[in-house]
Amino acid sequence: MPQPVLVSDVTVEISFGADPQSDGGAGSIPAAPTITYECQAKTVSATITARTQDLTTLCSTTEATFTTGLTGSLEIELFVDAATGPIFINKTGYLCKVKVTMGGAGGTITYNGLVTDESQSYTPGEVEMESATLKLGAFGFTTVST
Repeated sequence: MPQPVLVSDVTVEISFGADPQSDGGAGSIPAAPTITYECQAKTVSATITARTQDLTTLCSTTEATFTTGLTGSLEIELFVDAATGPIFINKTGYLCKVKVTMGGAGGTITYNGLVTDESQSYTPGEVEMESATLKLGAFGFTTVST
């Protein structure tokens, strides 16, 4: 019987472009992630879907689907660190790379996208949280993930 993988020891590294995407130019493309936010990520959820074109004709006996590209989104929720503060604050509109290294399952995936939403949660007596949504495969990147 297959053994389920327990998620543990996951690290997240994040990098942003120096300039917002709307400014364009080389400064808006982020370098490879170098800052590790270990034990700050509460959840990371990615969805990648294929954009398709239906090429079926009237006389086709099967459906003819053609892939034109990939798109998707990345949802990330982080604990706010007392020293660094919120990571995504004022980063809406910036291109971003998020490198996720999985401890239990092994392997590394780097997601490339545009920060479209960011929020912080400050509730008395509770842990400060922040969340962000990235639109994967945004203009400026050639892939949604590597």
